[in-house]
Amino acid sequence: MTPDEIAQYAINEGILVSRGKTPSQTIKAKLSTDILRRKAESRFKRTGPNTFALRVWHDIAEYRAPRYKKALMDEDIVVFDSDRLRDYFPCNGITNLSIEEGLELIGLTFPMRRSEAETRYDVIQLVSQFLVIYRHKIATHKRTRRLPEARLHGSHSILFGGHLNPDDITPLFGPFDPGGADFIRRELSEEVVIEGGSPTLTLLGSIYDPRTDVSRQHLGILYSVRVPPECRIEIGERGFLQQLSFSTPTDLAGRINEFENWSELVHRELLMAGKIKL
Repeated sequence: MTPDEIAQYAINEGILVSRGKTPSQTIKAKLSTDILRRKAESRFKRTGPNTFALRVWHDIAEYRAPRYKKALMDEDIVVFDSDRLRDYFPCNGITNLSIEEGLELIGLTFPMRRSEAETRYDVIQLVSQFLVIYRHKIATHKRTRRLPEARLHGSHSILFGGHLNPDDITPLFGPFDPGGADFIRRELSEEVVIEGGSPTLTLLGSIYDPRTDVSRQHLGILYSVRVPPECRIEIGERGFLQQLSFSTPTDLAGRINEFENWSELVHRELLMAGKIKL
């Protein structure tokens, strides 16, 4: 059964009561995580790209999904020429663009295979970045060794997000929409599962910091995500992130050296400076 079928059956039978809008997404994440962690000891198995069954059903063959890490490196992402960066971002750090400037910049973008872009410094990759605020605290996580970008393995972060794809970009509603375009909200739902309510997205600006090779190649479009206190939050199914926890800015200050440089920058310039009220 697919996660949608499982969720509908469970709701119809009274097994599942959910206030969330996407119970099937949570079910898929739970099943995928259980299979990933317990392997042959899991009670469940995949029978297709988006279908699951009980492991005791031996007459149904188990599906071995291709490594997602490889698939991600083969995807097309959105980039622009690095020599245009200073036309829009004369200073490093967190910068605010107008919607018009944002659309101008989007007009300069073009698709490139991610595996190629990661080896080049003459293009800048666009990525979404989400600062998740929940019950007056900041969500944090640690990146696993399954992450395609090996240079980030083991690093801690207060930001969630990923690359923008060419199909995401539209001529009217770009990633610099103050309230978060629909595809930006989809990006968020892939990284963080939020059940029981709808988060509020607010554009905080764009982040560029060339202190490391990784951040030199990327431009982050930064949003705050305020999650209603009655919601539940989980990391998405990708298996690239772990150790979800929640901390105050003061708590983070004592161990900020464990975090990657974008997190340190956001923590210093926005959180500790009091520009974001928790």
